[in-house]
Amino acid sequence: MKKLLSLGASLLGVWIPLAAHHSFQAEYDDDKPITLKGTVTRVSPDNPHGWIYMEVPNDKGRIISWAVELPPPNVLNRNGFNTSVYKSMEEAHEEITVQAFLAKDGSKHAWAAGLTRSDGKTVITLGGLPSQPFNSKPTTDRKVNH
Repeated sequence: MKKLLSLGASLLGVWIPLAAHHSFQAEYDDDKPITLKGTVTRVSPDNPHGWIYMEVPNDKGRIISWAVELPPPNVLNRNGFNTSVYKSMEEAHEEITVQAFLAKDGSKHAWAAGLTRSDGKTVITLGGLPSQPFNSKPTTDRKVNH
């Protein structure tokens, strides 16, 4: 009985991360790039994908809360987006500009393609994304490179 229970727990531990992982094409639309300029409220660099939460004013000045999905932490680190960067952005409620792709379901979340910090010079390429032009059609499934 203990072996069966242990096996079940092991299989569940493997299944949960696999079920949570998805491809870019399954959730986001590369025909709908968007530029979001707003204030960082929180950064959560979790596995398998992190998030930047930000408040973005719309055309009428109303503040809209956005959740912008990030690649896995190892991809972020390789591209210069490490713990000190996201903590300082979060603590300062820094204004950033994010190049992203809208979610297919129309919700206020997107996939982050690149990020420009408030100084206008620090650009972080977030990796694992369609190459420009953004709306070119893929020949294969675009999964984040882990």
